[in-house]
Amino acid sequence: PGTDTNRAVGKARSQGFDMQFTGQITDAVRIIGAFAYIDAEVTKGDRTIPAGSRILGVAKHSGSLLSVYEFQEGVLRGSDVGAAYTYVGDRSGQSGTDFELPAYQTVDLLAHYKASENVTVGLNLNNIFDEKYYERSYSNYWVAPGEPRNFTVSLTLGL
Repeated sequence: PGTDTNRAVGKARSQGFDMQFTGQITDAVRIIGAFAYIDAEVTKGDRTIPAGSRILGVAKHSGSLLSVYEFQEGVLRGSDVGAAYTYVGDRSGQSGTDFELPAYQTVDLLAHYKASENVTVGLNLNNIFDEKYYERSYSNYWVAPGEPRNFTVSLTLGL
């Protein structure tokens, strides 16, 4: 018999709201944002995960904002630059305990150069402030760190 077993027991409730918006501020500037408030808890539990416990990994508050500027004229026409901000509130890190993953926030930068009608080169600098954070966990013994500052390059070819 194994010791890694899972079973569905009890009941849970999740309620709240999730707002998303997109806006074209000018021909060149667009924004995309989101905010969520989620109250998720166990309503019928047992000794291991009692009623009132937070649901594993669910933040009460989270949000993001992305702003992009697209060049309208000249050699950079069709290219863009932008920045993104993400916030994730504290979350339960282990069911039925007080162990929590702390809130975190990250900032990313992006740029895309439209070399031709069918070729775009992308650059992303993620987590520019090298925020140390924990993305998820299953217990206080198994915690996955978030990605450190990193740089990615992409090439998109339209066929």
